[in-house]
Amino acid sequence: MQQTPSAPARKRLVLLGGGHSHLAVLMSLAHDPVPGLDVTLVSRDVDTPYSGALPARLCGRAQDDDFLIDLRPLAQMAGARLLQASVEQIDLERRVLHCAGRPAVPFDILSLNLGSRPDLSALPGAEQHAAAVKPISGFMERWEQIQRDHDAALAADRHYTIAIVGGGPASVELACAMQEHLRRTRGVPLSLRIVLVCARARLLAGMASKAGGLALQMLQKRDIDVRLHCRVLAVEAGQLKVEEKRAGQEAQILSIACDTSIIATGAAAPAWLATTRLALDGRGFVRVNNRLQSMSHPFVFAAGDIAAIAGQPRPKAGVYAVRQGMPLARNLRRFFLGEPLLPYSPQTKALALLYMGDEQAIATRGQWAAIGHWAWRWKDWIDKRFVARFTHPAPPPEAALIRCAGCAAKIGSHLLREVLAELTPCTHPDILSRHGLTEDAAIVQLDPQRVMLQSVDHFRAFVNDPYLFARIATVHCLSDIHAMGARSHSALAIIGVPHAAPAIMQDQMLQVMTGCTEVLNAHDTALIGGHSAETAELSFGLSVTAFAAPDRLLHKTGLAAGDRLILCKALGTGTLFAADMRYQARQRWIAPALAQMQQSNQRAAEIFQHHGARTCTDVTGFGLLGHLREMCGPQGAQVTLWSERLPVLEGALECLERGWFSSLHAENARHAEVLEQVQDPGRNARLQLLFDPQTAGGLLAAIRPEHEQACLAALRAAGYHAASCIGEVTQADSGTTVISLAAVPA
Repeated sequence: MQQTPSAPARKRLVLLGGGHSHLAVLMSLAHDPVPGLDVTLVSRDVDTPYSGALPARLCGRAQDDDFLIDLRPLAQMAGARLLQASVEQIDLERRVLHCAGRPAVPFDILSLNLGSRPDLSALPGAEQHAAAVKPISGFMERWEQIQRDHDAALAADRHYTIAIVGGGPASVELACAMQEHLRRTRGVPLSLRIVLVCARARLLAGMASKAGGLALQMLQKRDIDVRLHCRVLAVEAGQLKVEEKRAGQEAQILSIACDTSIIATGAAAPAWLATTRLALDGRGFVRVNNRLQSMSHPFVFAAGDIAAIAGQPRPKAGVYAVRQGMPLARNLRRFFLGEPLLPYSPQTKALALLYMGDEQAIATRGQWAAIGHWAWRWKDWIDKRFVARFTHPAPPPEAALIRCAGCAAKIGSHLLREVLAELTPCTHPDILSRHGLTEDAAIVQLDPQRVMLQSVDHFRAFVNDPYLFARIATVHCLSDIHAMGARSHSALAIIGVPHAAPAIMQDQMLQVMTGCTEVLNAHDTALIGGHSAETAELSFGLSVTAFAAPDRLLHKTGLAAGDRLILCKALGTGTLFAADMRYQARQRWIAPALAQMQQSNQRAAEIFQHHGARTCTDVTGFGLLGHLREMCGPQGAQVTLWSERLPVLEGALECLERGWFSSLHAENARHAEVLEQVQDPGRNARLQLLFDPQTAGGLLAAIRPEHEQACLAALRAAGYHAASCIGEVTQADSGTTVISLAAVPA
């Protein structure tokens, strides 16, 4: 949920890239927010790898939690909007980023911290036949494939050869880490051969000569084949073409056979920078002054590998990006406030710690170098401390008072029922459902062959991305219509936008209405009007109209004994976003939840109808138990739920176990009165899942047993991969509702 700003937003800062410098910027904003500054972080990867810990991760001495920095909790702490997107173009004249698959992102101030990667295009055949060590996320996928290929070679009793092109720190560490892991886990050292191909006369040319000598000794000791004076001419399938030229000797063209090749050469700037009209240096990196400010566009800043500080060239290494973080944060803040920027001078010497395998490392600074286990322990401590600094933040002090948004912000069903019982509104004979209390949408009879359905939903934003929020909210608002087996016809929009500078309010509205319109158009539903207002927080909703034949409708009640209950989506959005608001959720949990929440229920309803369903509802704010209780109706029913079959979103049970309940959870838990005795309910996360409110949740339908398997197969084929049969109706019209939890029958 977006934090309520202490002052109306006046300008927009976009942080492009989740590099080491931007981590410090986000931390600075978390500890000292800037009133009036609207912040957006745009990053292709949200689980961003820390490059310093890559060797430890490759050799298995570090796990993902020691290697990956999750930008999501950090952005939440900073009050920054997080957009996971790839940028296709930067328009500096109009000050917008064009991203793949979403509306443009406008900015007043832009900061670049994207890192660099080897330039495969400069080496013939490399793009087709080689892997680059950066981006690291892509390389880790390739590493998994390398291990599978190595195992296949081992099973076939043949050698497996890895060729690494480089000679700098990255290539040396890669060679040692990959060899250690494959030898230690496979136990057959002679099955693996690693060749390190270096165009220079020595390794680690940018460091102390002693460091290069130590690295060569260690590589040779590990039986890694080091080829110096070898310039790679081309990468081909199964081999490298190289030119070997030693002093005083004729150059030779050679072939080096290999099963896979990895490019770990010096950093190259992204090619798209040349299209931005930013001032660049001779290698294509962004030229900045000693205030980390673009030499051509004062509202653009850059740090890390992508930046070239005029008059102060430094190696492209993470240690420099880390040191630039706080100076960048200070100058972004000062630029927004109109204050003089402060100069920054990068260190002339930096400590480098290079992993050499088997818990040994080289330490070097300036002309000094040494090797030992002590250097590895030092490196491991530094790397883990750096990652820990930006992960697992403490929840805000007011965590217990935070109220949820989305459908978890609904008024509880008990309170709602009591209020409505006090009302005596007029009615008309053509209104077939009074206030929609017995159905998911109100039904108005138009003629004997046609009825009109009407539904409305509206809630506060629970994610900071207005476009994504609107897409999910629209899917949610259409769901009541889908739950009744109908197709939506038209909709009226209701939008509330926080007060800000006119351009910012306009962009927020555009993002919301673009997301809404895309979903409505995909459902052939016309947007025919609406209402907008200035509000404390971003909110959105729709009033939806549909037309249908009365005999084609699905109804909320009408369970029959023997019915199987099928749920088409996984549960857990309430607890996940309750944790997210408290900085405790992980991107690997939230990303699948957001994807599921954008999945329409329309196709599921059609599948249920095709397989003979008569009773259906959508599982939303009142949780699975509350909505199942509604399905039982006033006539009551006895239902058995198989808790182990409840589909669950990743991370949801962990959040429930940690007590990250949504603010509607306690009210929903009052429905536990219909449950048979459950032992120790407070510690049972799957029981708590029954009370978890869902936003854009799935449909719950009753199907005759003979159609269960075909229905499930059709749902899964249609993309509802979590679809599951979660229980059965043991008795209908029982007078009272009793729901029991049981093991899945054999």
